Amino acid sequence: MGAEMKYKMPFNYVQVIIATFGAVVMSVFVLLVSEAAGASMKFTGGMFQNVDFIHVVRFIALPFLILGFLTFLIGRARPGFTKIAQWVGVVVVVVSIINPIMFAPDLASALGMSLILLIVGASWYIAVNNSNHISRQSKLVRLLAKQDALA
Repeated sequence: MGAEMKYKMPFNYVQVIIATFGAVVMSVFVLLVSEAAGASMKFTGGMFQNVDFIHVVRFIALPFLILGFLTFLIGRARPGFTKIAQWVGVVVVVVSIINPIMFAPDLASALGMSLILLIVGASWYIAVNNSNHISRQSKLVRLLAKQDALA
């Protein structure tokens, strides 16, 4: 039927912006619920001593937007890089869960911070997802064209 479409861009950077906003909103919600449940969100060691609203926004939004943009630029030159960046980001976030578990003074703080990290990992995976593939409808059109050609 027609020529197959190939995309040069690995993913749409708007996905990163939307996922960043979603991750920040959900993480702030988890922070507020954790604090309402009695979490102190004060840690005895690690990278930071206290987690509050501004820390959640700053430590999610800046890395997301900067690393998402770098992944977008590198992915344009090497499309396979986006899949690697997708999984490396998830692995880094999951390994980072060790920090709040080891340094949290109470269980509610450890669970709240761990949930925030899981939200960030899932949002990163979705943000860097390679969505520029041939749509199902065009695959169906190609399949029907092959069937017509065989008949």
